[in-house]
Amino acid sequence: MKLIDSNISQLMQNAMDTYSLRHRITSANIANIDTPAYKKHEVQFEQELLRVQESRGQKAMIDVNPIIVENDEKVILEDELIEMADTQIRVNVVARSLRHHFEMLRTGITGINR
Repeated sequence: MKLIDSNISQLMQNAMDTYSLRHRITSANIANIDTPAYKKHEVQFEQELLRVQESRGQKAMIDVNPIIVENDEKVILEDELIEMADTQIRVNVVARSLRHHFEMLRTGITGINR
């Protein structure tokens, strides 16, 4: 149903999938911190999202997918822990946004504001 499966909910689903992937990649970086010749991996999403929004508009944002990038930086535990905390904050924001979105849908359907 288009009402429930809107661009907003699809974008939020994509963001949640991205943050889950980012959490797994960050965990892998931490797990391999002492592995010789291991290259740090990052998940890029927000920059691409902004670029698409500016060039093609908001409707095209649902087609943005995360990109895993390998770089030559050394894995630093403190940086990875900060990345995990940042990712958790982003998950919380998206979850709140989704909850608000569905509460607004429920209010629109039932006419009852709880």
